[in-house]
Amino acid sequence: MSTVQKLLPIIVLHQLCSGALLLDATAPAEPNQSQWPQKVVVTVGDVRTRIEGAKMWTHSGIDYQDDVMATEESAYGTVITIRGVGHLGTAHFLDVPGRPGEIEKENVIGFALFVDGKPVTEFAPEMDFRGGSFRMERRSKIRDLNLESTVSIRDGVLVETQHWHAAKAIDLRMSYPLMYAWTPNATHYVFGDDNGVQKRGVFLTEGTNKDGGMEKTARWMAVFNASTGKGSVFYLLEHPADADAWFQWTDAAGVYRKLRIMTFVEKIVPEGFDGTYQSVVGFFSASESDWEAVAVRRAAELKSTKADS
Repeated sequence: MSTVQKLLPIIVLHQLCSGALLLDATAPAEPNQSQWPQKVVVTVGDVRTRIEGAKMWTHSGIDYQDDVMATEESAYGTVITIRGVGHLGTAHFLDVPGRPGEIEKENVIGFALFVDGKPVTEFAPEMDFRGGSFRMERRSKIRDLNLESTVSIRDGVLVETQHWHAAKAIDLRMSYPLMYAWTPNATHYVFGDDNGVQKRGVFLTEGTNKDGGMEKTARWMAVFNASTGKGSVFYLLEHPADADAWFQWTDAAGVYRKLRIMTFVEKIVPEGFDGTYQSVVGFFSASESDWEAVAVRRAAELKSTKADS
């Protein structure tokens, strides 16, 4: 099965897989996976996201002050491309050879939600939360890769952490521990490091940059929508010292402006590998004439974000 970049409704048919529940030490036992919510809408101040069972309980899209900053119509989370196998991970499923109708997917074995620091103890198929802070904790397996993932919203930012542990060596063509599908309405972009802007440009108004771009030394990316006067900044807070973290992006007009953090490109993840990838996304309002300067300041602010564990 090919990579699911833009999710199709049929994915909803493949939402469930078996697993055990991730528990907070102070929380009572939670329902089993069949009772986990299939859609959660979370609003913390000016920031909104969604958690979707169809995307293996990862976050989906980001809104800021009711404007779409990152589209729901794509996948987030972690995807690995196993040599000789294909793409596997968040909303990226594979047909099982010789077993028509069966698919292989990421196995989510733990899931917990916290609003204002308190665990959510009762689930419904669809839920809507508003509060001063939000946190999702999630454990999963992609073959021999064990993942501990968190998404939190607080103080006007979204922080995402992907902790990897390889139970066995994994031969990869590439992998994306973090992905963000910026709105196709974004008009401008910049890439930068801690010394300032490295690259700037405008997005396509039609067609697709099929080869994508690769920024191997960037630390952050900002996108801006001239029609709304709002922008987003992604800052890579952490990645393992022994693993690359390249910014790879695809400009697809009318679909998304997708950013992926690439790691272990044409490499083997060694047995016992243990590493963390963490990012923070913040937002800003500006005019078309000064948005880049505002984005640079916002990136400097995000650099000091206190890391979640």
